[in-house]
Order: sequence, then C-alpha cells, then structure tokens
Amino acid sequence: MGTRLLTMKLCLLLVCLVAAVTASVTPVSVLETTPPRKMNLIRVQPARMVYPHPTTGPAGDTGTPTQPVPISNASSREEPSLDAVLQALEPLGPEEFVAALEEPGTAANGSMATPEPGTAANGSMATPEPGTTTGSPSTPPGTVTPPCPGDEEPAETCRAPTREQKAEVAEALGTFALRFYQHMAESAKPGTNLLFSPLNVALGLSHLLLGARGETQQRLAAILGYRPGLTCVHGALRQLVNVSGLLSAANIFYHSDMHLRPRFLNESWHFYKAQPQELSGNESLDLQRINEWVCKVTRGLVPQLLSQLPDEPRLVLLSAVYFQARWQKPFKTKHTVLLPFMRHGYQPVDVLTMTSKKYPVASFTDPRLQVQVGRLELSGRLSLVVLVPRGPPEALGAVEQTLDPSTFLALLQRAANTPMRPTTVALPRLHLDRAMDVVDMVHDMDFGLFLDAELCGLARGPAVAVDAVQHRAVLTLDEKGVEAAGAMATSVARTALQLEALQPFLFVLWDEANAIPLFMGRLSDPQA
Repeated sequence: MGTRLLTMKLCLLLVCLVAAVTASVTPVSVLETTPPRKMNLIRVQPARMVYPHPTTGPAGDTGTPTQPVPISNASSREEPSLDAVLQALEPLGPEEFVAALEEPGTAANGSMATPEPGTAANGSMATPEPGTTTGSPSTPPGTVTPPCPGDEEPAETCRAPTREQKAEVAEALGTFALRFYQHMAESAKPGTNLLFSPLNVALGLSHLLLGARGETQQRLAAILGYRPGLTCVHGALRQLVNVSGLLSAANIFYHSDMHLRPRFLNESWHFYKAQPQELSGNESLDLQRINEWVCKVTRGLVPQLLSQLPDEPRLVLLSAVYFQARWQKPFKTKHTVLLPFMRHGYQPVDVLTMTSKKYPVASFTDPRLQVQVGRLELSGRLSLVVLVPRGPPEALGAVEQTLDPSTFLALLQRAANTPMRPTTVALPRLHLDRAMDVVDMVHDMDFGLFLDAELCGLARGPAVAVDAVQHRAVLTLDEKGVEAAGAMATSVARTALQLEALQPFLFVLWDEANAIPLFMGRLSDPQA
C-alpha cells in the first residue's frame, strides 16, 4: 500500500511538471517566422524579368551589361515549405550563387520594379501600343546555355561620361557620318539625291553592339568610329541625344522562342530606354505594330518603315529620331521665287527658292577644296551647314572624294566659330525622302561583318545573325525651319557675302552644342 501511494505521488509530480513547461512555451510555426535574407535566393515560382530605372547611373558601359538581382516573387502567396526554409539557412556555394544570378528576377527590395512604359532616350514618353506585352520569357528548365565570350569579364563602372569621353564619342559620330555618306555617294548614281540620319543609324548599330561579342564587337565598333578601349560609349550617346527639338526612341520586338539575355535587356533599358514586346506570330499584325510605333515616334513623318518582315523574324531592334527646329530668322514667303537650279548632265530646272538680301550667315571659302561653306542658324544652338562647290555642277563629286574626317569636322567647327554677317541668300525648298539597306553599306565598309556575326550577347540558345537593316530618312526645309525624321529596323555665293545654293550641294544638320551631325545628304536634283 505504501509503495502504490508513492508511485501515485510521483506520477502526479511528473504531470504537473509537464504542464508547467508546456504553458511557458508558445508554439511558433516555422512558416510564420521572418526568413533570413538568404530566402531571397529561393524561387518558389518562376520570377519575372524587370527593367529597373537607373538611379545613380548605369553600372557598366562597355557592352557587358550587368545582371538583374534575382529574388523570390514577393507577390506570390505560396508559403515556402519547411525543407525550403531549412535549405535557405545553409550557405550557398559560389556555383549556386552564380546560377541564381543568371535567372531573371524582381527588384532588389523584393517589390516589383516596373519602369515607365515606352520612355524615349531623351526622357520623353512614347507609350507602347495597347495589347502589347513586355518582358522576356525565362529559360526553359533543363536548358543548357553555352557560354558567351566576354560575359565573364566584369563591367567597368561608368556613372557619368566625362567631357573628354563625350567629345570623343561626338568625334566618332562625325567620322562615321562622313565615311557612311561617302560609301553612299560611291554606290549611288551621279546626280541622285542622298539623305540619311547619322545619329539614327549610329544609335541603332550601337544598340546592336551591346549584344555583339569577340571580333564582331571590335569590327562593328571600328565602323562606328569607336577606338579600342573607349568607355562610356552608350552613356555618352544617351547624353548627346539630349538635344533641343530632338526626340529619340528605341524598341525591341522579339519572338517567344528568343530567350533574351538579362544583361542585354538591362543595358537596353539603361541606355536606350527600350522595352521588349513579343511578336504575335501574325506577320501582318506584327508589321502593322512596328510601322505604327515608327509613325508615332516620328510624328507621322515616316508613316511606314518596313513593307514586309523578314522570313520568320526572331528579333527586330527599332531606332527612331524626330527633329524639328525653326530658323532664328524665318524666311519671308513673299520672297520665295522660281530660280534655275543647275544639274549635272541635265538642263537647269526652275525650283521654288527662298531668298533674302540681308540674311545672317556664317560663311567662308576653303581654298584647297574650292568649296563655300555657309551656316544658317536654327533654334536651340542647331544649324544647317551647306557646302557648295566653286565650279560646275559635277564639282560636288570631287569634293565628296577629297573630304576626309578631320577636314570635314574642321570645316564644321570653323563654321560654328565664324561670326554672322548679312548675306544675300538663295536656298531651295527641300523635301527629301530616302530609304536604304544599311547592310549593303556596312558590308561596303567592312565586307562580311553580318554574314557570320557573333551576337550571343543578345539571347540564349542557337546563334542569331543580322539578315536585314532598313533605314529611312525624311527631311523638309521651308520658310519656317527644318523638320526631319529617321527610323531604322535591324532584323541590324561666290563671295563671302553671297550664298547661292543653286547647284548640287552637300548639307549637314549640325548640333553645335555637342558637335554632332543629326542629318546629312546632298541635293543634286530638286525635282527628283
């Protein structure tokens, strides 16, 4: 009896002890705890690609863009499992960390960072069409991505281009403009009009340069006039297009099976404000969407860029610029008269010509080239510079062949520094509209560049090649001023006081502040 009583007392003591311990502990679910920071590397569901706004400036500017930071999708309501939580507490190895960074993700703070849709490169808005989608499909599970040369190299820090870097990129644009124009002139028939936008073509090719690697990157940079080792190219371009009266925009149309690289997408947003839009697969619909985007950005001046899409398009890089400026001193319409314009190999033709007896012009004659240079001021420190040969109409051909980049840029700089004087002016009204295949011009400058191009920086998967690059430029010059637009799709006076442009002449729309050419061409036949 005594033994049984002792046993009962011990049992009661144990029950009381267990109850006391249980009451002092509050159960905590592992799923309700705040997971450590390494939880950001757990992907509960496929994350989405985000194109963040640069805050203090792009991290790199050498064609090797930075990767987005991957984290778990904050908008997901799925609770992570206990195994996932425990796994997150374990330190990640270097290979696992790099693999995680390769995946597209969301903003670094866990919220979805959505950029302003369609913002143009100079800060103006270009709203995408309704019904379009943005973003890029993530790589399918199990896909083996071959390495892309150059991706392992760290990107150089370039928060803001220096004045010297901007000046060097501006000089490269001037060099590219003249070389491209000379190849156009050589391949064109004598007496035909020429027009293109060096800025538009350079922006489109520089955008493509972000995805180029190896020898292709070097050769394409050389065509654009960028010396080896030149940094801050894209950042400098972004600042150079910030011109009064100039609108610049870019866009990307891609096929659903193109797994665009996050580095390329991030740099496209940082430098060109380009957001991807998926092609529908309906050729007529996609063609309409592309042309509508171009028409909108160019304010209707380029209503159609492409008449058809290439066969089975995978990626279309779009670049467009629109320019409008008024004369500092408008021409009077009542002084616009018919005057004869001399033409090479043809009889003179009467054309509507703007005239003034006392128009402010910065003018001089270059004795070596035997060409008169005249600069007429536009608003916003912009100007129209004309080069009129001193001789017969066919003399323009000799000037085009003799010009070299240093002489060309020196003439434009001298014109910018020459004071204005009242001058008798005769300048024809202009309306030029020219389309061209940029691939032909590029191959003329560097044969075969796009035939076997290394563009693995654009997308994962099979190699891609440039099959078509179309450029169209339109320019109107009248008594009020100048209106011009350009678009590109990649799928790549006989005296100092008299200026009479009444024979074939070369002209440049020149940005004096940044010393870059915006549009360039020649007028050989006003009636063509």
